[in-house]
Amino acid sequence: MKDIVDMHVHTSASDGIFSPAEIVGWAKKLGLKGVAITDHDTVDGIKEAVKASEKYDDFLVIPGIEFSTLYNKVEIHILGYFIDYKHPDMIRITEKIKNYRSKRAALIINKLIKLDYDLNVSEVKALSKEGAIGRPHIARLLVKKGYVSSVQEAFEKLLQKGKPAYVERFKLTVDEAIHIIKKSKGIPVLAHPGLIAAGVDIEQIIQKGIKGIEVYHSKHSKVHNKIYLELAKKYNLFVTGGSDYHDEMVDGIPAIGRVFVSYDLVKEMKKYFFEGF
Repeated sequence: MKDIVDMHVHTSASDGIFSPAEIVGWAKKLGLKGVAITDHDTVDGIKEAVKASEKYDDFLVIPGIEFSTLYNKVEIHILGYFIDYKHPDMIRITEKIKNYRSKRAALIINKLIKLDYDLNVSEVKALSKEGAIGRPHIARLLVKKGYVSSVQEAFEKLLQKGKPAYVERFKLTVDEAIHIIKKSKGIPVLAHPGLIAAGVDIEQIIQKGIKGIEVYHSKHSKVHNKIYLELAKKYNLFVTGGSDYHDEMVDGIPAIGRVFVSYDLVKEMKKYFFEGF
């Protein structure tokens, strides 16, 4: 087993293609020491992942979440690690977001129907494996039906902001996300800062109570890695990293663990978690 952890993995509980148990199985098969389950705005997949990990010796599942938030009208993603995923306030807010996601998906599909695309909500639910419905599921259905050649084309042509089928979604503010993560005893981390829109003051976001930064990410360059590692040192932040796995396959094998951090870095976070704030 490699002493590495992929700290950014999505399951079918949000917009990944594998169930939480399948993610754990693949991660173990690929030799990882552990994974963080960081589904978008939901904790529904964590219990299954933790249970699946119990049949293995010394395999770590980090309970996590990835909140989509707004900061000065720009989307910012905030990761939470080692959260109490059963905390009442965490359950309340994620259920609220999930309910809005379902309504939003229905509105998007209605727009697509009016644009003469033959889709329905039940087809999208089937693709989501009863997890939270999101635009990637609708995009995959459009690909499956031959309307577009790729998920990327579906977004660029129809689903992203400013396109014919776009519907605005409910988002927390950065402050709200940090607050709920801390309230559920978790560690708030700034996700993939290299993907944040130009002009956003990342240091201002950090000063709101961020405790870590995702230095390593599948879409970060070596330059990004250097910049954010220096920022982590400047603000004494935890260094995290992960593949942001959703559905990527390489020769039939999921690309879980293609970006990772050492287990030693995770142990530093665990120590902070157990010692409290």
